Amino acid sequence: MLSKNVFIIILLMYIIQPAMGAFEPGEVAPAQYHQFVITGASSVDFYPSDIKTINVTIQNIYNYSAYGVSTVIDPTKADPIKFTQQLQKYIGNEIGPKRNFTIQYEVYIKDTVPKGTYYIPLSILWSTVADGTVKRQEDLYIGIQVAENPDVIKIDTVNISTIPEDIKPGDTFKLKVTLKNIGNSKLNQIRAALNVQMPFSSVGSSTEQYISVLEPGQSAEALFNLQVDKSAISRLYNFNFTLEYKDYTNRLQSQQGSIGINIVESSEVYIQDVTLDPTTLNPESEGLLMVQVANAGTNEVKNVRVTVFGGEKILTQTQNFIGIIRPGPSNSETTSFGVSVDPEIEIGEYGLNIQINYDDVNGEHRSRSNLYIVKVNEKSSIIPVSEETLNDILYAFLFAAMSYGIFILVGFFQINKKK
Repeated sequence: MLSKNVFIIILLMYIIQPAMGAFEPGEVAPAQYHQFVITGASSVDFYPSDIKTINVTIQNIYNYSAYGVSTVIDPTKADPIKFTQQLQKYIGNEIGPKRNFTIQYEVYIKDTVPKGTYYIPLSILWSTVADGTVKRQEDLYIGIQVAENPDVIKIDTVNISTIPEDIKPGDTFKLKVTLKNIGNSKLNQIRAALNVQMPFSSVGSSTEQYISVLEPGQSAEALFNLQVDKSAISRLYNFNFTLEYKDYTNRLQSQQGSIGINIVESSEVYIQDVTLDPTTLNPESEGLLMVQVANAGTNEVKNVRVTVFGGEKILTQTQNFIGIIRPGPSNSETTSFGVSVDPEIEIGEYGLNIQINYDDVNGEHRSRSNLYIVKVNEKSSIIPVSEETLNDILYAFLFAAMSYGIFILVGFFQINKKK
């Protein structure tokens, strides 16, 4: 079965559109003269499914500087050739006369791309003055030629896995890459190199692994021991992955690819403490409900809001905005809700649903909630005794009063009797 080999050809082609009258600030006007030209480009051989970087050198051939220079590739016009990374690049505030600049693009050629030459428009945008708001545009073209290669010489990455499967910031893990010789000849001295950069580091092993021989159809594994920094942001990280080996003619072959590792961490925002002052509530009580919120994750969270449901007859407000909470219990934030118990409230227990809403480091909205029970008691008596005790005191008072009355009456009768 035939595969394809890819070569890069740089074609110095331009599209200069005719003048079109005045343009408003913020608009893009087609250039009326040739300002830029491609003076060189890296020429590399591609195998199907490879991802490699091409370097394109461009020169300002005009006698005046260009300001606010940037380049753009429209992916819809590049199809079926894939540019895998940043398609718009800002070059600099000023590119002087006869000055060169070099840009890099990663190009991916699928196995299904037909044989032929593909012309990819590379747009240059700039202003003619330093503070210019009207941009000029000139389109240069990169020609990419896809050609068939009668010899199939290739190693395919058939599987990528991590142990453990889910990786969080601060974890140490193993990256296992399974390689297979899908060509029709034996390959020797295979070197698999992983470009490890922060926030990752190699632990106890090299970032280069070696396989002595791969026969056609044979597979082997390259194992890398890695660690991710605990401050890593949750997202997908791409590693450049290089394979070098010698083919049946003892020529050194190379392949470029990438490996993606996803770091996922759910920011553990939680309620650290809830304080009610006063601790006992009665109708017409006033005070504060204080909610302390902490972040147990490794990334700061934003737009933190605390909402309390179920406290309509107890609280003076139901939502407070905190903002940013940084990681660590020492960076906790406390928000307060005013307490003013309705005088007509029914005596009993009330469940306050305290909900925390926030945005994590990736901008995703998350929420957590806790149930906090408050009890509203009857108003305390002026005399701090029970009703039963009050009745006993009343009976004792009545008995004493009656006894005293009888004593007075008896004394009165005795005095009258002596008279």
